[in-house]
Amino acid sequence: MKGFMPLRQETEKRGAAIKAASQRRAPPDEACKLITAFAQSEIKMINYIKANKQKCGIPDTIGAQMQTGHKNTEAMRQKVCAVAQQQRSGGGGGPAAAPRLSDVLGSTAALPEASTARKSGGTTFDTLNGNVLTR
Repeated sequence: MKGFMPLRQETEKRGAAIKAASQRRAPPDEACKLITAFAQSEIKMINYIKANKQKCGIPDTIGAQMQTGHKNTEAMRQKVCAVAQQQRSGGGGGPAAAPRLSDVLGSTAALPEASTARKSGGTTFDTLNGNVLTR
């Protein structure tokens, strides 16, 4: 497993770079490069798992989960890179009209409202007889 940890750390670092780019609404061209690098690190992890699953005792389900995750990454990469290519070729009405990474991913940079927090359910201080702090 010594060989796996550096691969995992590299993949996590690249995933964090994608998240940061999404939060700052990076242009599609930059996002395409980041997602491509992430996909390459995923492939390295998958290849390591395939080559060492017997020796390291890695369950088959881990490899299957990684393959499924990589398929999702590839689908996202294709979408983002297509938008980046369209923007480079002048299609889509120019740079001002091009969607950002968060638009393509369907996410938002806004934080949820505090009032949408779950009202039902208990807190840390609840007991079988109710909240001890409200007595």
